[in-house]
Amino acid sequence: MLLTLVHIGVFGLFHPSKITVRPGSAAAIICGSRVLEGTQTATLGLSNLETRISSPSGGAADIVLAVPGRIERLYRGTALIKTVGEELIAVIEMDREVAVASIVAAELPPGAPLEALKAQAVLARSFLAASPPRHRDFDFCDTTHCQFLRAWPNPGQDAYRAASETRGILLTYRGTAIAPRYSAACGGHTISSEADEPGSHGYRYQSVPCNYCLRHSAEPARGHRLGLCQQGASAMALSGATYREILNHYYPGTKVTDFHPR
Repeated sequence: MLLTLVHIGVFGLFHPSKITVRPGSAAAIICGSRVLEGTQTATLGLSNLETRISSPSGGAADIVLAVPGRIERLYRGTALIKTVGEELIAVIEMDREVAVASIVAAELPPGAPLEALKAQAVLARSFLAASPPRHRDFDFCDTTHCQFLRAWPNPGQDAYRAASETRGILLTYRGTAIAPRYSAACGGHTISSEADEPGSHGYRYQSVPCNYCLRHSAEPARGHRLGLCQQGASAMALSGATYREILNHYYPGTKVTDFHPR
């Protein structure tokens, strides 16, 4: 399960007609039929119907993609850029654990406590493992429609550590991994759901109090308020709660299950 590859569509919000490519490290990359080394850059436009980018052996590489004048980001994996209509679709094929670390780095701010980051890593991994594909041309996107995703963090960052230290751990209900929902701020308590959310496998969200948001009632709720409250999770972690305690609080009735015995 842990070596499963996921396909993440990136830059879709920009509807790019041009994307530049360059190596993200000292190692060369292959961009279509070209070898790119050092600071060498390739520019792909709508006339490039389909271009694959990888290491010289065909595997994962450090790749920097950019929409000129808009955004630039480092990814770890292989990339496929193809023309669909009047825009380029960029899809990164990456190891699930690379995606987990990249999501954690994006979903919580720098300086967030490690146990909150670990809780987020379990949620990100569970969502990727249990959610059905949510797009036609790829599994997931890099926005909050699926899960926010940025660059792969380096091993010195807490987001990388959180993913590594929870490797193989999923949120489950009745023995099955679920695709958990979470939001930025709940306004004092999360909400319950009567509907069967996609990937929930029968789990129904329950309303639970969030002490941080109750104490800061002037702050508005942000998001759908189902499942974990990211502000509340960080406050629980600062008060000494472990990531397992955080998840047990926000997802009553679930279990934190290790599928990769150490």
